[in-house]
Amino acid sequence: MRFNEGNTTFMSAEPATPEQETAPPPPRKLSRRLIVTGLIGSAVGLTAYERYGSDTLERLYAISRNRADRVTDRLRQRWVEHGLSPRHELKDEADYRAFLGGLSLRYITANEIIRPHRNVRGGIANELPPRHMWKRLVPTLRVADEIRHRLGSPLKLINSAYRSPDYNLACSGATQSFHMQNRALDLMFREGPEAASAASKELREEGFFKGGIGTYSSFIHIDTRGFDATWGA
Repeated sequence: MRFNEGNTTFMSAEPATPEQETAPPPPRKLSRRLIVTGLIGSAVGLTAYERYGSDTLERLYAISRNRADRVTDRLRQRWVEHGLSPRHELKDEADYRAFLGGLSLRYITANEIIRPHRNVRGGIANELPPRHMWKRLVPTLRVADEIRHRLGSPLKLINSAYRSPDYNLACSGATQSFHMQNRALDLMFREGPEAASAASKELREEGFFKGGIGTYSSFIHIDTRGFDATWGA
């Protein structure tokens, strides 16, 4: 409703009709995926309920929840023991991240390289390599990046990069390792260790690098030690 007061025009709110006061909001449209997911979940839940009964399902849920809580508590305790948190910043991490970012690798990211330095093994926490060792890893990273390129599938995980002496001893019991020199990487590719090993051997035969290639059940080891060595399957 419009009315004038002086030179000013006001609009008054129209009173709501009973239909406007009580009408429900328009229904939301559900996606086909959401509907199908809901139907499948309902069917699975109903089948499990009919087969096992509510008491059994509640016990199974409690068991799985307790196991998950125990795993979480153990992981949290391991970090607390070392004064760390899962997202703690390693010493010189920002500088090391900037250094890795300046290498212009095509596929492998700084996060993937830094992640294994947060590992804890046998109560020993790993750490980043000393600054004077940073450049040593560059040739090995370029080999890993080229393997990724030739395989044409993503890198799943870098198991290990630099290892501090104490952490390395906890990992393998070995006192000598090219990981301690920051010249080695343990890599898991989606294509599997055999395909990754074949690609790395092909690169070495082409003169791309000189170094070690180790093939294990779930990963490969590569290093740029300066002379060739091969072991594993």
